Amino acid sequence: MHTREPDAVIEALDDRALLARLARRDWEHDPLFIPDEQVFRMFGRARGAGNASRVGMLSRVLSRRLLSLAKGFAVRSGIYPGNIGNLDQAAEELSQYVWECLVARPGDAAHAEKLFGQLFKRRAYDFQRRLLAKKRNFQDSLDAMDRSDEDDDPDKTIRKVSALRQHATPADAIAARQWHAQVAARLQAVLTKQEHYVYTMLFVENMPVKDIAAALGVTPRTVNTYKNTALGKVEEMRKEFTQ
Repeated sequence: MHTREPDAVIEALDDRALLARLARRDWEHDPLFIPDEQVFRMFGRARGAGNASRVGMLSRVLSRRLLSLAKGFAVRSGIYPGNIGNLDQAAEELSQYVWECLVARPGDAAHAEKLFGQLFKRRAYDFQRRLLAKKRNFQDSLDAMDRSDEDDDPDKTIRKVSALRQHATPADAIAARQWHAQVAARLQAVLTKQEHYVYTMLFVENMPVKDIAAALGVTPRTVNTYKNTALGKVEEMRKEFTQ
């Protein structure tokens, strides 16, 4: 194991020399490789000092390394292709989540300064759990709608949708809403305008059924019909989300 240089020695390098050091990637054998923890510590100090050029340089390096870690984790964990069918997209979403944790949570930042890889893995598992929760919520929604006899009682749409919107935590609610937004975006090509409006208003905007009916100038029963038709088309996509 190599003896690492103190942060101050590396920070004293001019930008060109520092860039050359940051470009080195053989973390196992190269004694001049700068570890992730050290890069992140320097990023934090540059950010605190308002050194925009160093912040930009170090954030680009951290983003590149996070993407590399995220791509490997996405494959090993099955996030790709099990939850997200595009590896680059999976890595981008995961790395962005971890980055947001690093800059928004002081505890995570302090942990990353000492054990960057361990912090990444913990937050990556959090991200995976959120994806699985989204999938479970979606499956529960489909199953509940499949069993519904609400065509005989349009007001049941209001009661059932309200029940489906109850989440254990605010984070779960946000995750579910983001997931439905992704589904709605993908379904634009197959849903009619009215079906897409109803799906988005119900599951993304969390609008009450009666308000949706008023906005579209239709009855709650018609909203129910649009919802059922949209969910029928979502059913065709079920394999993609439940593999």
